[in-house]
Amino acid sequence: MAAAKTLKTPPPGGGYGIALDVGTTTLAGSLVDTGDGRVMGTASLPNPQKRWGADVISRIESITGNPRLLERLQRCAVSAFDGIISELLRGSGKRKKELKEISAAGNSVMEHILIGVSPGPIGTAPYKPVFKEAKRLAARDIGLDVPPRTRLYAFPIIGGFVGGDAVAVTLSTGIAKGKGNILAIDIGTNSEIILSTPRGLFTTSAPAGPAFEGGEMECGMTAAKGAISGLRIEGGTLKLDVIGRVRPGGICGSGIVDAAAELFKTGVIDPSGRIKERAEVPTNLADRIKKKKGENSFIIFRGPSGEITLSQRDVRAVQVAKAALKAGISVVLEKAKTRPDDIEKVYIAGAFGSHLKKESLADIGVVDRAWLGRVESVGDAVLNGARLTLLSDDYKKEAEEIAKTAKYIPLSGSRLFEKEFIKNMSF
Repeated sequence: MAAAKTLKTPPPGGGYGIALDVGTTTLAGSLVDTGDGRVMGTASLPNPQKRWGADVISRIESITGNPRLLERLQRCAVSAFDGIISELLRGSGKRKKELKEISAAGNSVMEHILIGVSPGPIGTAPYKPVFKEAKRLAARDIGLDVPPRTRLYAFPIIGGFVGGDAVAVTLSTGIAKGKGNILAIDIGTNSEIILSTPRGLFTTSAPAGPAFEGGEMECGMTAAKGAISGLRIEGGTLKLDVIGRVRPGGICGSGIVDAAAELFKTGVIDPSGRIKERAEVPTNLADRIKKKKGENSFIIFRGPSGEITLSQRDVRAVQVAKAALKAGISVVLEKAKTRPDDIEKVYIAGAFGSHLKKESLADIGVVDRAWLGRVESVGDAVLNGARLTLLSDDYKKEAEEIAKTAKYIPLSGSRLFEKEFIKNMSF
């Protein structure tokens, strides 16, 4: 499918709009009343592009190796969004013909693919996007099954791998308007880090991998009904929080973070990240350790349909994710000449942000323990930022100003990033 043509006419007012979070691992959408800003419903699906790679680099390589794949990746994302839009409309009783505008935000690679532009140049030095400006398109031009007059607003890109998702988080949290040192972290497969200081905005994207979103984990799933979203160990007993309060079907990102933190605190995992042998654990938690494919796993839940486990491979993925994220934060602070003690507020964003325990993030080393009193989870700030641009063109202008003025800090080839990554691999 060819890249869409830009529309110059503004979207008509009134009616309903759709906000889209174009995530690497998860696609999400919200139905928004553009009159009063109310969210009428939210839905999500795993990103079907994962068959071409769990991360953006793999997808870039797939497309550059076979340019015809660009259309296939675009089409499967568009088809998934069509499903999300139909689900949202059915759930609200609204009609498709009432849709006026769609606003989409994602990282640079995901936005390029969505509108049919090859992200190839982002994958090689100097890692520049083909476009950075916001796109105003006919939604049908990218293949969405919506009325002809429905507009699509694709968020502006900051640079490199830092795309519209970082802009949307900045817009949603309002940190660009603050006068102090405020940090926003959008935790996902590509974790966006935005630091607002009196000297301006500093941004980067840490290649965390899909662990925080439940992707590529042995029993991982998105934060949907049946997902274990929280876990704590009290007196050797596991207490689980399950979305929808139903029988667990898997474990999502927040549950994975909790599991790693709790198993480390209770001595099941050592500082190197190794799941210990049964004989090394003196409590009844040892009974939950089992050999699986030559490595230890920890059984989180046993049910009629099988076990939900955290494997040694899963723990290593969490270590890589948290080391990349912490290293990215360190690089941004260094480039902005800001000390950790100077941080006044920390916003944690992400699709699973509302389920995330800040104590668990500190336990595994993602955030400094000294920040705990300053940490606030804000949920899917990408969706909320996209929602705002459906309400007023002033928000679009603000988003475009954020993208224009933010300073992009590349991590590729950074010795400081490599040093901090290795330093932060252990728990």
